[in-house]
Amino acid sequence: MPSNYRIRRIFRPMVLKMAKGFASAGFTPNQVTILGLSFSLFAFFAISLDFPVLYGVLVFVSGLLDGVDGALAKITGLASPKGGFLDSLTDRYSDFILILGFLFWRGHSNFYFLLPFNLWVVISLVGFIMVSYTRSRGESYGLGLDRGIAGRSERLFILSVFSILYLFDTEFPIYGLIVAGILANLTAIYRIAIALKNLRRNHKK
Repeated sequence: MPSNYRIRRIFRPMVLKMAKGFASAGFTPNQVTILGLSFSLFAFFAISLDFPVLYGVLVFVSGLLDGVDGALAKITGLASPKGGFLDSLTDRYSDFILILGFLFWRGHSNFYFLLPFNLWVVISLVGFIMVSYTRSRGESYGLGLDRGIAGRSERLFILSVFSILYLFDTEFPIYGLIVAGILANLTAIYRIAIALKNLRRNHKK
């Protein structure tokens, strides 16, 4: 599934409106990038201190800001390799922070669904890392691998919605972590398969 048809398309009008607001306020893209990382940190403390609904809201805001910094860079003409590198780097730190926060959520440390709770956290973390890593490695070979059903925007949206649904069932945040983790790993495998297929084809030319 190309990125054009993913969830970021739904929120694009909101992202553009926010980017224009930040531009009017004099913010730079890098400042918005750091702000997004800050919301991830707040989310980490929210889930650690047993406030999963707040965690979901903060994850949603962090996800929006992840799109706003890029849109702001285009609006202001401040797009640069340095900004792109910073954005990619903070996204990885943000992923670590958002997933690892579940390890400190003591309320569900005894959760078990096919696998122990902590193992689901590890599986999700690996999936989040590999989705980004496969795309990065693909780009180094000239391959566009921004494909699949669980790009970063989808994964954050899943974490956000399921965490807010804690209001109806206290185990929903964990199921969100599991769903996001499984889809992330499937997306990484899908990207790897596409990369190997294209590299094999290019090698034969």
